[in-house]
Amino acid sequence: MKILKIFLLLSSLFLFLNADDDDGHHKYKHSYKNLEYLDLNTQQIEKMKEILIDFKYQYKEFYEFKENQEDRLKDIIKNDNFDEKQYLEILNEIKSKASFLEVQRMKKIYTILDEKQRKKFSKYFKEWEVE
Repeated sequence: MKILKIFLLLSSLFLFLNADDDDGHHKYKHSYKNLEYLDLNTQQIEKMKEILIDFKYQYKEFYEFKENQEDRLKDIIKNDNFDEKQYLEILNEIKSKASFLEVQRMKKIYTILDEKQRKKFSKYFKEWEVE
C-alpha cells in the first residue's frame, strides 16, 4: 500500500512539473533565452547569431567595467565618510551603460523579427535585461 501511495505521489508530481503553464497554447516549452518558439528562418538565425556574438564581447567589457565600479562602491562604503554624490554617480554610470547596451541589442533583434515573432518575443523580454 505504501508503494502505491508513493507511486501515485511521484506520478502526480511528474505530471504537475511537466504541465504547460499556458494550457498548451505554446508549441515549445520556453527555457532561458531559447529562441525556438520564434520559428526563425535560416537567415534570421544567422543574423541573430551575429548579434549575440557581437554583444557577447560588448557585455564582457561591460561586466569588467561593472566589476571595477563595484570595487569603487566598496571603497566608498569602507571610507570613514560616505560620499553620497560619488556613490550615486557610480550607480548611474553602471545603470546607464547597461541600459544603453540593452537598447542597442533589442533594437538589432527587433529589426530581424516580423510582427508575429515580436509579439512572441515580447512575452520573454525581461530575461534579456542586463544586470
